[in-house]
Amino acid sequence: MMKRHNPTSVVLVAAFAAMTIASAAAANFPVGTHLVKGTLKDWQNKVLTSSAAVTIQAVSTNGSVIASTKVANPSADGYNFLLQIPLSSTATDSTAAVSNTLNCVLVQESGLSLAVDPLVVGDANAVSTVCLALIDTKSYTATNGTDTTVSVASEYVDTIAAWMEAYEIEGEYDPFADYDHDGASNYDEYRAGTNPFDPSDKLAITAYSAPQNALHTIEFEYVGGHVYGVATTLSLTNPEWATQLVRKSETDAEHEQVMPSADEDAMGRTAIYVVPAEGATSQFFKVEAK
Repeated sequence: MMKRHNPTSVVLVAAFAAMTIASAAAANFPVGTHLVKGTLKDWQNKVLTSSAAVTIQAVSTNGSVIASTKVANPSADGYNFLLQIPLSSTATDSTAAVSNTLNCVLVQESGLSLAVDPLVVGDANAVSTVCLALIDTKSYTATNGTDTTVSVASEYVDTIAAWMEAYEIEGEYDPFADYDHDGASNYDEYRAGTNPFDPSDKLAITAYSAPQNALHTIEFEYVGGHVYGVATTLSLTNPEWATQLVRKSETDAEHEQVMPSADEDAMGRTAIYVVPAEGATSQFFKVEAK
């Protein structure tokens, strides 16, 4: 006698298998790409060009390279690389998940590599910005109670130390001091590429015009290869400085920062333009080297 199969059992098994496959698919799926736009600099705080022949890698904690790109010639706003990090709901050997921390490795043409500050993965279809340095650095913490910490290139510190001896300045290099008493700290002069021993050489606004209902124009002396931005506040009484979007020309798009020239030997006066705060009775600006 032939044995009959229960069709209900077959349906149940098929349904269970379909649920298992669906659960597996839901466990991990692509969610887009996070973009990391960055600036890679040298020991003089100058933005590198493609001639540096450096590759930037985003590496997972298990050693897998998630994203990689070569340093390019800097754009008008001073960025010289763009990492596209693929995202999935759960990190894999070829993807990252939102909020993951990835190691960042700079690989030079000679084969030498340098690990720098890690990258924190942001949301899908969003852009984050970073500033990296192809150098060994020394960290300094302010002793004035602010706990401010800055990093300065070791090669730069060694160079300044030799000048300190020539100028008979005792002690070790202090980025928070002001050796030439021009109002700009040694660290600010390092970032701007100005001479910390020359009071006539500092980053400062040289001219300003504010036509009514028009772009405000800010002029300053720049050093080639350096990136600049503007901070603004509506009051100098307990000021709250915030990043001011700027334009390299009156018709340019707005950027957080600008790079007047990629030529390391260039220097001179330049202008940047800002949109005034709507309805503000007063507005104050300061130029900053990034």
